Amino acid sequence: MTRRRFLATSGIVALSGCLGSESNESSNTVDGTVANAPIPSAPASFTYARTGTADRRTVTYYGNWKCPYCAEFSTGFLGDIIRDYVAPGDISLRFRSLSYVDGEPFLGPDSPRAARAGLAVWNVDPETYWRYHEYVFTNQPPESETWATTDKLVAFAEGAGVTKTEQIRTKIQEQAYVSAIQETSRVAVDAGVSATPALVIDGQTVNPLSDEQQTRTLIEQLTDGS
Repeated sequence: MTRRRFLATSGIVALSGCLGSESNESSNTVDGTVANAPIPSAPASFTYARTGTADRRTVTYYGNWKCPYCAEFSTGFLGDIIRDYVAPGDISLRFRSLSYVDGEPFLGPDSPRAARAGLAVWNVDPETYWRYHEYVFTNQPPESETWATTDKLVAFAEGAGVTKTEQIRTKIQEQAYVSAIQETSRVAVDAGVSATPALVIDGQTVNPLSDEQQTRTLIEQLTDGS
């Protein structure tokens, strides 16, 4: 299933995200809810980026750094989820970048490199990860461009205030975290995820842009059962 079809069948107005992304070329600073999301006390215990208390029930967000719909979600409703459910300690939220679908790069050959960069920031400087996350999606170049070069990704890290950027550059160039990215593709298939953005909440996969109320209901049902 294509991302456009996934969104259309979920009730999203077709092309709304794509058209909006083509003009997103500014370099905006960030200091919102996502940028300031809390991280677990032992972030090194987690391969994938996480926000919230580690022992809470986990919601997994499958996204893609080049997806304009993910930019819409990550700079919008995601902040509400963090404010209303993560910050109070109700849930933990994990981000996994879906960079391959059916064994092929998803949204361009540079997509896996963007995924490696995100994992590098999380593993090298986790305190700045969520600021980086919001910064990249706020300043996301057009999907049609092959923009996720090593230099561009390191520049995004610098713009977001990430430290140890040379270590991050090395991780990207050495193709670190390849196995983690491939594992994400495998578990995404098992969860029924074939497009982004998608949240997996207690085994149920939902597009958070299609119905915010449904997403909130699923999260609240999850926390009621914890």
